[in-house]
Amino acid sequence: VPVSIWFVLLSIFLGKVCAGAASVLFPVTLKQAGTMSNSLIGAILSAEGFSIIIFSPMIGAIIGKLGVIGSVLTGSLGRIAVFIPLIYTDQPWAWILGLFIYGLSSNLIGIAFQTWIGSSNLRSKRGLVMGLYLGGMSLGLALGPVVLNFFGASAAREFGFWISAILSLTSLIPVIFIWNCKPPFKGGSKPRIWFICKNGRKVMFGSFIGGVLQWGIPAFMTIYGMAAGMTQEEAAILLTAFQLGGLIAGPFISIGSDKFKDRHDTVIISFIFSLLCSFFLPMSIKYTKIAYIHLFLWGAAVQGVYSGCMSLLGDIFRKEDQMSASVAFTQLKAVGGLIGVTAIGFAMDFASSEGMVYVITIASLIYFAFALSQYHIE
Repeated sequence: VPVSIWFVLLSIFLGKVCAGAASVLFPVTLKQAGTMSNSLIGAILSAEGFSIIIFSPMIGAIIGKLGVIGSVLTGSLGRIAVFIPLIYTDQPWAWILGLFIYGLSSNLIGIAFQTWIGSSNLRSKRGLVMGLYLGGMSLGLALGPVVLNFFGASAAREFGFWISAILSLTSLIPVIFIWNCKPPFKGGSKPRIWFICKNGRKVMFGSFIGGVLQWGIPAFMTIYGMAAGMTQEEAAILLTAFQLGGLIAGPFISIGSDKFKDRHDTVIISFIFSLLCSFFLPMSIKYTKIAYIHLFLWGAAVQGVYSGCMSLLGDIFRKEDQMSASVAFTQLKAVGGLIGVTAIGFAMDFASSEGMVYVITIASLIYFAFALSQYHIE
């Protein structure tokens, strides 16, 4: 494995610790403002996905102009520039603008690194690197809430934002060691979004519905836990359990997918397990330790959706289409996330906190209907 890839993986890990902290910090801060409904919170949080939808088709040109290192530097500084001003305002328009910039910055970093890894000549080490990539992301997201609790970020609002800004800055440290490295891909070509969606409709629809789960659950799980009587610290650990489930299950799911004739079957099984987890959540959330185990298993199921779809990208598309595939995958996931976060916010206002369960259940059932139609056609 090239040394540069190790530094890329370390930077991704540190960046995801920042993202994990933000996944608790953003919704809880908005809720504690006391003037915002869940619907408005959902609309504000969806700004992150909206920025990805708008700028994903242009992301290749942006990376081509800035370069990979320049893109990572710009994205990291963009996230820092968002955290600091949000300490001092509860204005919805400011939060929408801030999360729009945050989403664009995070997407810029993610696509640059993801395509670098996908286009590298890793040969027999590709499975190992992909496992480390997914595992590092899950571990980083899991540690984010723990870092916030460790530093007592819930005691003072500004602490959480400063900690998140520092975490974003530390993700640049590994980049120093690969400053002069040139990734093995050209980022200036226009992504062929329609081509990818047409030829990989099953994996792209899986990414879309998976976005509802991967964005919707972390966005509102802390609020859901607090509504059930948990403290903020206890509810934040729900996200840690969720991400740890994905971290531990990821390698086993990737290995297990090789045993199936159609790797897409692992995605369907993961969706079934996720549906069961959403169904039993209202019962398990009453007992803190059981809820942590429940979220651990749910995280494993959602990771199965993500890793299964990611593996299918490598099976379906050629090396020269990996940039387009990465952009299309990210864009469809963001569309699902935008719709999911917004829908969950409205549902929690009109159907109590269980609205989140209803939205996740409906999304999973829609995927099953689609999957069955595809098997019927083929």
